[in-house]
Amino acid sequence: MTAHARPARVRMLRALAAGAVLVQILAACSSRELTAPEDAEPRDEPPAPATLEPEAEPAPTLEGTPRWAAPYSSPPEPAGDGFVGMAMPERGGDLTFLGVDTDGRTRWSTTRNPSCTAFAVTGGADGRDLVVLLDSDADPDSGLLATRTTAAAYDPLDGSLVWGPTDVPGDLVGPGLLLADVEGSVMSTSTGPKVALDPGTGEVVADEEDGGTELLHEYRGTLLAADGGDLRATETGSGDVLWTADDLEPPEGAETEPEAVGPGPAPGNGQSAAVVLAWDGPDGETVAHTAHDLRTGERLASFDGTEEPRVVGDREGRTVVGGPHPDAGRLLVGLHSSPAGELWRTRLPDGPGLDAVVGDHAQLGEGDDTLLVALDSGATVGEGPWAVPVAAAEDGTSLVPVESDGPGDAFAAYGPGP
Repeated sequence: MTAHARPARVRMLRALAAGAVLVQILAACSSRELTAPEDAEPRDEPPAPATLEPEAEPAPTLEGTPRWAAPYSSPPEPAGDGFVGMAMPERGGDLTFLGVDTDGRTRWSTTRNPSCTAFAVTGGADGRDLVVLLDSDADPDSGLLATRTTAAAYDPLDGSLVWGPTDVPGDLVGPGLLLADVEGSVMSTSTGPKVALDPGTGEVVADEEDGGTELLHEYRGTLLAADGGDLRATETGSGDVLWTADDLEPPEGAETEPEAVGPGPAPGNGQSAAVVLAWDGPDGETVAHTAHDLRTGERLASFDGTEEPRVVGDREGRTVVGGPHPDAGRLLVGLHSSPAGELWRTRLPDGPGLDAVVGDHAQLGEGDDTLLVALDSGATVGEGPWAVPVAAAEDGTSLVPVESDGPGDAFAAYGPGP
């Protein structure tokens, strides 16, 4: 198979990495005994040799040869100074979550109910990364659904338990630590009432069952909700109100004067330090979208028209928003939080859509080709039918999908290129 004939499975992997929310919804915790979590089991296993390579040429942002084989069977997430993800059993049994450093050494592991594949990387009050895993008393072998689901947080460096278990209504549905029972089949996007957790303590800080509140977006301790339609951002730890819809100025330049503001599209990968809001005119039709820093409410970018922008972000507070350019083509804006601000903006021709933010680059896809844009400058690195990473650690170590000879998917680690 040539590099231009990339299999659909590889394209699906990239979409899964860009759409963590979808991954979480597919991960149904829909009975068996549920025990309290403990510290993960310490491990010190050397890296496995990389015997498989991607079918397509690695992206030019990667070193030319793979360094080691990752032990994951679905796309992992960067956390701490390495990666966290799951390995599926070959013949039934529990899932295993693994913490792996950038040298490929497995440092810890912990098992979970095979019905609970959802996990999230977030941050505590001290700013360090935390990995939130679910567990349930569902028994897939006998077809029994869950009567109880819990969440617990671990330090990604050593697997030590930080908080939990916290009883939750069901799966991670995001963005962030929003959880709910997914109704109907595992492909459903319809959920029951959501709850929001404080990432620092695991405490339930908001519950839609209390009535009148819609939980919209949580990111590393900031929660956006709508009370009776009015937007409000709060700090999960203290409950302090950070900003409300009344603090926002309507965008200028829209063909129709905006009169009301509400939630816009959720981030495509389940996390973002920025939030996109929709502004409606007198007839209730959307006339513009704006991107705001989630914590301060500061407006960072505007997009006229009804088309919803696409937004993706990462755990470091970097966000990329893509939408229509007023003079045709696509507008791509790079944002950063703490302090909130615009890093760059660039105009692109119509075509590739924003897929993901991985490492130091935004990935835009069209067909089998990927356009790479540098996060620090907005400069286009290049476009081609490359094998691109699904996750990248702080030092640039990146995991790229390769052909799998076992259950699930497979990944090889590359170093950063020149």
